[in-house]
Amino acid sequence: MNPRKAGSDPEKRAMAVTWQECLRAGQQCLAAGRPGDAILALRLANRLQPGRSPIVLSLAIAWLRTGEADKALACFNEVMGLDPADLQARHGRGLALDALDQREEALAAFRAVTSNSRDAWASWQSIADITPHEDERIHAIDQAADALVRLCERGQPAARLFTSCAAALLDAHRGRAAIAFIAGNASRFPDAATVHDCLARARYETGDFREAFRQKQCAVSRRRGPGPERLPAGFSPDTAAGALCSIGEILDAAGVPFFLAAGTLLGFYRAGQPLAHDRDVDIGILASQDGAADVARIIRDHSGLVLARRARPADRYFALTVKGIGVDIFLYELSGDALHCGLGRLTGDVAWRFTPFRLKTASFKGATWNIPDNPERYLAETYGPGWQTPDEGFASVISSPALFQVDPYTRAYYALSRADKALKQGDSEKAAALLRQSPVPISLACPGDDGPLPAAQVDLADRWLDESQEPGSAN
Repeated sequence: MNPRKAGSDPEKRAMAVTWQECLRAGQQCLAAGRPGDAILALRLANRLQPGRSPIVLSLAIAWLRTGEADKALACFNEVMGLDPADLQARHGRGLALDALDQREEALAAFRAVTSNSRDAWASWQSIADITPHEDERIHAIDQAADALVRLCERGQPAARLFTSCAAALLDAHRGRAAIAFIAGNASRFPDAATVHDCLARARYETGDFREAFRQKQCAVSRRRGPGPERLPAGFSPDTAAGALCSIGEILDAAGVPFFLAAGTLLGFYRAGQPLAHDRDVDIGILASQDGAADVARIIRDHSGLVLARRARPADRYFALTVKGIGVDIFLYELSGDALHCGLGRLTGDVAWRFTPFRLKTASFKGATWNIPDNPERYLAETYGPGWQTPDEGFASVISSPALFQVDPYTRAYYALSRADKALKQGDSEKAAALLRQSPVPISLACPGDDGPLPAAQVDLADRWLDESQEPGSAN
């Protein structure tokens, strides 16, 4: 049923359709990721049968997904007036309040849900995302993982719940438990590729980089189909510059001096703005002799930022999203005669080593920023002597001269992961360039599989290049 075809007159539409049909159409639109279309159908359903809880609840969800939190809140309140015990409405009300920057009220709503149901894992995770208290945050992360394990152990839960549970266990830093859970429930995940992806992430986070690479290779091989899924790149220099200014204002207000780092410095040094082909914004913070800035607290306390659930105060790398742009914050720590930064503290994880530097100011297109006091040396250490020549396929996480004691399988893991994403964005040339940087040969074989794949031992870069040569491909 398409409500747009039912006529312009409400009475005529009422004669053509029933409220049940409109509700069903609206819920189908929601499931398909079209909340705007869902609203059209659900508002008609609500006119035909006012005050029905399923209609109002679905309408509230649709309003929330279109960013109209005030309308969503009114609908969630209406559902709670009909049924005060409706936990889904309570949780949705918390989401709407949070979207309206009413954090304390949102926390109260989520806490009310968890006090009535210890298995309300989504509310536990929402508490973790917005609480300003680290102890409550860790407790909520643990409770969400426990709740998902319980839900997966009973009944016939949806396959996606197993993926959520694996991720929640990793958020709680229970890597070994996650591996056991995934292996023990492999047949209940959405598909084999998802199982291998989850295992790859779990193996990586426990420091088993070789097995993580093997599992990632299996995941990619299992996903190969008639054609790659096209994903939008989602990055523009202007939007990235806006995100940089926003996070810069937050760090400045917290008294934390930061500097333009890695690809962001390269872009500003070349053109006064982020690189057009970059994937995120890179910020560095120099740890003082008194220790590193409490970046986790700054992110956690700010209502406009969300601290990744896996992040902990002692981390030296923080990834977040600002205005739809990924922002990577790296802590640079002095160790011996060098500055070190990296993605984690496990032996063999991605880490870089630089000649120590201080900061100086530089102006780019009218704005003043902190940068390393010898930017040319820093960029040469990061990207090699040819750093001034654009190379869109270069990845410092794989090939930087500054990489320090990084396991070759860690580099191969990132080569494969980044290449897979590049292909989904339609950039087969970048995918091939990333794969060529891998220190470990990559093929479409799934090592240890029950049988050979049709394309076993075929070079992945050549295969992907062949697959991309089709009408409309971005090449």
